[in-house]
Amino acid sequence: MQHDHTVMFRQLANLSGFSLERLASLCEVAEAGSIGQASRGDANRQSLLSRQIAELEAVFGVALLARQSRPFRLTEPGKELAQAARLFFQTVDDLQKRAGQEAQRVVLGAGEALIQWLLFPACEAAKDGMDGVAFAFKNLDSVRLADSLQRGELDVALIRAGEAVPSLSTTGQWRYAYAPFVPKKLSRSNGELGVADLGRLPWALLEGRGHFRQFLEEAARQNGTEIQCALECSSYTQVAMAIQTGKYAGFLPEFASGSAFASNAAVIQRPLVKALRYERSLTLAWRDATLRARPVLEKVIAGIKRELSKRL
Repeated sequence: MQHDHTVMFRQLANLSGFSLERLASLCEVAEAGSIGQASRGDANRQSLLSRQIAELEAVFGVALLARQSRPFRLTEPGKELAQAARLFFQTVDDLQKRAGQEAQRVVLGAGEALIQWLLFPACEAAKDGMDGVAFAFKNLDSVRLADSLQRGELDVALIRAGEAVPSLSTTGQWRYAYAPFVPKKLSRSNGELGVADLGRLPWALLEGRGHFRQFLEEAARQNGTEIQCALECSSYTQVAMAIQTGKYAGFLPEFASGSAFASNAAVIQRPLVKALRYERSLTLAWRDATLRARPVLEKVIAGIKRELSKRL
């Protein structure tokens, strides 16, 4: 007797309008974020993608593309189907790579500074025990990291511990603090940097209203002063570049000292008074369904965890 699942798979495969090419197009739209971005300004390509998704919609009887919005984006069922299709394509690609003795591509996500100062060095150090793995890095903000993990666009991410949603699995918890880095020519001493220094030194700060910036502003306000924001940056690596000019002081994660200023004796890391100490925790996160489909990730996660533990 033929198994019900076998019958179901064959019926689905034989449906008009259902094909791997159409599923691949759906994944392409999901990855790009919209059908317009996936077509890259090519009207013919946009028409083809729209038609292929419409044919999948006829198969499943549900809207996969929200055509009432501009630009056209996938609906929740569309994202769900794209997630399942992406995992299938990734699993088949892994099998093909292993059969051909080629490296399997593993996509890692984190913020720009975490990639540059932690994740990339950790992966390079861990590569010795990971034959057959090729890394790709994606720079995403914390909200998009968790979302991209759940949608299968990332394999593993290094995220703040508080950003890990219940549907994700995690390992490791590494605490780090923020430290002030000050060019010697701006610094009056090598001693503890106090709240009054927030209004005295020209600071390069992250733009926006992030938690750490609000913490600094509140500390300054309680001391009857105001932090002197001389430059706003969109990333901590930009803050590090600003500090290198000798014109600005800046707060960076402590682990930046070994990378950003390793050869620059003109920049010093000042100790902080207790009132300005601010800590956060990092963790590695992934989706269990991705781990089950890609056994290579167990080795990757273990290797990165080992190397991060040496650095944090």
